[in-house]
Amino acid sequence: MSLFRYTYYDTPDGKDLIKKLFYTNKQVSIIGFGLATSEIILISKPYGYLNTAYRYGQLMGPMFAATSTFCLVTHVATNIRGKDDMVNYAIGGFSTGILTGLIVNQKLFGFWLAVSLACIGAAKKHSKLNNYEFYPTYPKVRKPVHGDFRTPYKNWTLYESRPKGWIAAEERAE
Repeated sequence: MSLFRYTYYDTPDGKDLIKKLFYTNKQVSIIGFGLATSEIILISKPYGYLNTAYRYGQLMGPMFAATSTFCLVTHVATNIRGKDDMVNYAIGGFSTGILTGLIVNQKLFGFWLAVSLACIGAAKKHSKLNNYEFYPTYPKVRKPVHGDFRTPYKNWTLYESRPKGWIAAEERAE
């Protein structure tokens, strides 16, 4: 399978660590680049290329660290324990919260984030084991109500187009 078409649950936990890291960091890079760009343009406004690159690193580095930590710890916990269950995700979420608390230098925040992420991780794995969606996406196929990215190419005029050869009343009077 191509590395670019891979999703996280294509292989069981404890296998294909590189593919799982690539997938999660790809998702974080897309989201993180957008959020970091918004913060750089609207709030921090650094001067120069090096300061801008440094700010991107400051903003996106913890995101990459958190996702990589979750993948690595979940992979190691699955291989050490020999089980594929909710506890591995709870361990991964807890370690991610602790690391995030250390990065932002707020240990109490890190502890509560670790507990929260452990519960969220266990709930996510429970949903995968019991075949229900943790984040439901209904309907599967979404139809735009007010338009989509092709909206400018549609004809939104209020009146039908005039037939060819039609002459306005003012022009006929002359």
